[in-house]
Amino acid sequence: MAKLLVLPGCQNTLGGTTVSLSLMLKGFEQCGISEQLCVLVKSNSLMERYLRQVGQASYLQIIQEREFMKHALHWVSQQPKDYPLLLENCVVRKILPSLILAAPALRLSGRPVYHVFRDQTRSPKLLGNLARKLAFACLSPRAICNSHFTAAHVKSLVSEIQEILYPPIDPQRFNDSPATSSPPANLQPILNSGARLMLTPSRITAPEQVNDKNLRSLPLVLAQLKTLGHNYHGVVIGEDASPGQSLTRALLDRAESLGVADRFTVLPATFAIEDYYKYADVVVTLAPREPFGRTVVEAIACGVPVVGSNTGGIGEILQNFAPEWAVDPNDPVAAAEAIVRLTADLNTPTTLVQGRRWVETYCSAVGYARAIARITGLVPLNASDRLRSGDDNCFLAPTSGI
Repeated sequence: MAKLLVLPGCQNTLGGTTVSLSLMLKGFEQCGISEQLCVLVKSNSLMERYLRQVGQASYLQIIQEREFMKHALHWVSQQPKDYPLLLENCVVRKILPSLILAAPALRLSGRPVYHVFRDQTRSPKLLGNLARKLAFACLSPRAICNSHFTAAHVKSLVSEIQEILYPPIDPQRFNDSPATSSPPANLQPILNSGARLMLTPSRITAPEQVNDKNLRSLPLVLAQLKTLGHNYHGVVIGEDASPGQSLTRALLDRAESLGVADRFTVLPATFAIEDYYKYADVVVTLAPREPFGRTVVEAIACGVPVVGSNTGGIGEILQNFAPEWAVDPNDPVAAAEAIVRLTADLNTPTTLVQGRRWVETYCSAVGYARAIARITGLVPLNASDRLRSGDDNCFLAPTSGI
């Protein structure tokens, strides 16, 4: 029985790769083919700890060695050649040399190689872009992209984009059921103040990065809401890996300079982000080049309206059910006005129902797992009856020009 060997490139960030991988494993469990999965993880990485915490340790192949990618690829080379390899967003520059060196043996072995692209795979530096082009030219993987936006940016790196699959979310965690517990302790003072909660789950990144989260616009949005006479408190929840959390300090200083320091809070990342959605009045995400926009689909699944960028993966999602909620990410006035409008709009509950239906259709763990099993040949097309009932085609991203 063939196994799908899954090799994630980024193992120490709580982001889309980690969460999507966990949900893919869950989907395989629900399809009844979980015994055909093996995930290579670095010993004591955040990914290992996360997958153990959610009860998925049985799928893990732990790589102890310091040079993780090099030794992981060596381990892969020792497995049967009919075991397909699924590379999960292996685009970080420091692992590219290992991919380039391993590529000839992988190609000669005839092992099927697939790559899931979860971002634009671009670097602000020429050397980084050249290294990526060389790595993917050598590997020649079949590409799976998390959005049409991502596909448009990576099609120059790969000869074939096999499919576009929107990543799954967990409906047991993200749903519009009423909260059954008290609000998180660090939200209590904000909720007790009577302010509406404007939530932004996001890693805190430097503005010059390719995937700029544009968090510096949030204090401007709050200042505009204050000018319009609306009392909102903005909360950013996410990891800040900058030295001394300098990026967080810069955001707080910006809020102070705009007179909204008492309306703006930055909280550390959490594994229980769903507990925060339950108390949000609106989610605001203004990243201009977000590849997918997991925050959008999580919020919609929880029944929380979203004001987001009209660009990138965020705009791609919102155009399907709430184009009126999409704004120019560099126009904080438009974002503030959109928040006011959707709060007063009697059609907002109806829009949220349409949004939840879209999420249920295109962001299902079972549908994602079925599609991955079919694409990688793990389950032959003529043996699809092995999968528990359902048609994975309905989970493919709607077609769009790329």
